[in-house]
Order: sequence, then structure tokens, then C-alpha cells
Amino acid sequence: MISRILVLAAVAAGPLLSSDASAQSLQGKFRGTYVCEKLPTTRDILRAPLDLAVDGGGVVFARPLFNLDGSRVAGSELGRGTIEDSGRLHLTSEWSILGNTARGDYSGTLASTGGTLTGTQTWTGADGSAIRRACAAALVRAPK
Repeated sequence: MISRILVLAAVAAGPLLSSDASAQSLQGKFRGTYVCEKLPTTRDILRAPLDLAVDGGGVVFARPLFNLDGSRVAGSELGRGTIEDSGRLHLTSEWSILGNTARGDYSGTLASTGGTLTGTQTWTGADGSAIRRACAAALVRAPK
């Protein structure tokens, strides 16, 4: 009888343990490349390095902001969000550069070895006009 109870307890606890192990495996730092469509005001599409860190249920990321011709770093896009035990994540950011305000909204999935993000940036000019562009990122676990 006791062995049956132990087996039932182990079966019932299995999903709890595997979900906790999954959340544990996502903790840490990831690096990748971030690519966005060309804006009407920029010379080319955006390609930039991206750093992402998972700590508990929270996620933060950073990537450089460039001037319009892409020749100089002019700041950083810093964002934050949440991650579920399944690896599903959602991130947002907001920044201002050259008189424009931008908001980023990204979603994706992360596994212990890496993942992907997709989303949009909405740029609003001083006159209130808005431009949207699609962005995507591919990430791998950063070396320790």
C-alpha cells in the first residue's frame, strides 16, 4: 500500500518538477542578432547585437541605438518583460532619439539553448505621425 502511495505521489509531482526544471534551465544570459525593416529615414535595415537576461520570471534586454546612417551608437534600447515556465516571453521598451519616441513590443519563445523573438517598433515623430516596422531576433545561450 505504501509503495502505491509513493508511486502516485511521484506521478502527481512529476509535472511540478518538470515545470520547475524547465524554468530553472531558462535562467541566465543569451546573446543574438536583432534585425528590423528599413525605416524611411534610415539608410538600410537594422542589424544589431542583442543581449537578453532571464532572472526568475523577469527578462531584460539591451541593444544599441544608432544614428540615421548607422555609423555611430547614439544610445541603448532597454526593455523588460516576463517569461512563463513554458519559455513564452513578452518584452516591451520605450525610448527617445533625435526628437522621435519609439515603443517596442516583442514576443517569442526561449529554450535552454536559445530562442526567437518577433515584434514591432512604433516610431512617433514630433508632429504625431507614426511609422511601424517589423523586427525579429535569434538568440543563443551566452558563454559563461
